[in-house]
Amino acid sequence: MMLWLCVCSVLCSLASSERPLEWFSALVRTEYTEPLTNTTVVGTTESGRYGDSSPKETVQGLVGFPRLPGQMEGCHADTQYAVPGVTGDADGSQPWIALVARGGCTFTEKVFNAARRKALAVVIYNEAKNGNSTVPMSHEGTANTVVIMVSYPKGMEIMEPLRRNIPVNMVITLGTRHVQEFISGQSVVFVAIAFITMMIISLAWLIFYYIQRFLYTGTQFGNQCNRKNTKKAISQLQLHKVKKEDKGIDIDAENCAVCIENYKPKDIVRILPCKHIFHRLCIDPWLLEHRTCPMCKLDVIRALGFWVEPEDTLQLGVPEFVADNSLSVGTFRIIHEENRSEVNSLPSSSTGDSLQQCNSAKEDAGETTALLDDPNSDSATAEHNSH
Repeated sequence: MMLWLCVCSVLCSLASSERPLEWFSALVRTEYTEPLTNTTVVGTTESGRYGDSSPKETVQGLVGFPRLPGQMEGCHADTQYAVPGVTGDADGSQPWIALVARGGCTFTEKVFNAARRKALAVVIYNEAKNGNSTVPMSHEGTANTVVIMVSYPKGMEIMEPLRRNIPVNMVITLGTRHVQEFISGQSVVFVAIAFITMMIISLAWLIFYYIQRFLYTGTQFGNQCNRKNTKKAISQLQLHKVKKEDKGIDIDAENCAVCIENYKPKDIVRILPCKHIFHRLCIDPWLLEHRTCPMCKLDVIRALGFWVEPEDTLQLGVPEFVADNSLSVGTFRIIHEENRSEVNSLPSSSTGDSLQQCNSAKEDAGETTALLDDPNSDSATAEHNSH
């Protein structure tokens, strides 16, 4: 829609800058007598064209032309006109019409110079290179002077008896009304170039838009796949239901680092590979967005064996976790198993190997903190299976 509005605005601007949409032809009748044969030669053709600012009126009179060969365009203010059949210079004592050539100055100057000599009308004949054609003429401010243009052959036809000093009487009458073409050929080319340019710009914009949309859709699809894998990985984390008798959690002193609330009996918590404990409802959304432990920044998803490059090893270094009893856990191997069973201790991993390594590390460190109760209780198992 915007493209067509732009094209229409260009067309309207061109139309407003063009010449008037209508013009009138002029019927030119000439009559003179051949002195040798005493015959009257009459020529009547609709070969003239009224100027844009010319009165569309009928005029008649003897035809005059500039006396000096170098002033045939009538551009000099002191141009003298010879009018055969009139004694002396044209002074307006008898009605006469000036015949001048095109070029040398503006149409307005030609008309003004002839009007100073009392010419009723000005006939301008076109240049030889234009053949039988006529062109629009703009000559504002020329008052009541009738102005027409004739072709070069017609001008020479009128000039021929004048040069032999034979009086030529001319009658100019209004001819046919013509509707001007809407725009010129140059305007059509300009509009076509503008239209093609705007089409190219619009096409480039559409291509850019759909490329961006395709890339966005692909990113969204990739994010959805990543979220599915993340959810699958989170579901592998150990769940535990807090009890009053848990020796590994001080209900009155410890709290969830995400919500900053103390643990309460029957709270469901997740145990991360780094041994940090959080409420399940707190840590699951966090891991879904960030993938890392809020406390030690361990990449939990990668630690579980998900999204590891084929050439990468699964030997992951778990950051040192210092608790009240200064527990230090070293390097352990994570093997992803789809159907793993939970073990009856808090630091248990997804495999038996990792469990043994963790237990041995705890023993070496002299850990006195008791392990959490069995997460496979009925309520904890139901909560875990629901995920």
